[in-house]
Amino acid sequence: MRHITHLCLLLCLTLPLQGLAQDDTLKTDKVDRPKNSRWAPDYLVMQHAGLIGVLSAGIGYDFGKHDRTNAELMYGFSPNHGFKNTTHTFTTRIYYQSHPKPLYKDFMISWIKAGAGISMTIGEQFETFFPKKYPNGYYIWPTATRILPFVGSSLGRNFKGRNRPIYGEFYGEIGSSEVMIIDKYRNKGISIPDILNLAVGVRMTL
Repeated sequence: MRHITHLCLLLCLTLPLQGLAQDDTLKTDKVDRPKNSRWAPDYLVMQHAGLIGVLSAGIGYDFGKHDRTNAELMYGFSPNHGFKNTTHTFTTRIYYQSHPKPLYKDFMISWIKAGAGISMTIGEQFETFFPKKYPNGYYIWPTATRILPFVGSSLGRNFKGRNRPIYGEFYGEIGSSEVMIIDKYRNKGISIPDILNLAVGVRMTL
């Protein structure tokens, strides 16, 4: 009888400890990523297309609950018959990305990535201020400025780093611009696929 009592007491002591261990696992499942110094970027990003250049690259910062909110500063270019005619685009983007879920082996998937950017393009065909040759109201704001909403998903995994794991991911986005959306509203002959664009990119934590 004494042995049964001791066994029950041991079970009563170990089960709460197992529960705490499980709780700790759940808590650490979505812990914030290790941070660099205050102003140092959290990751690097490179993208193809997306109305911000044929190729663009920049730095990013993650913040908010479990680092799910991201802000990026990017530079992109579109070559056109020499450097003089090449357009240069500077973009600030902010978006929310859902927590990665296990997909296959070490790969994780973030199903939801949604946000918007604002870009400024420098080029001879873009006007930084309102062009005088167009009537008032023809453009809502200068042609060099664009607002770029987008949605997408990403696939990533952790890689072994020197001091800590490095998370790298490949992403795809479908986006548009405010001009295209307004054109669609004004002209019913424009189809929805006509105002959408596809972008792909990679990003890697530092």
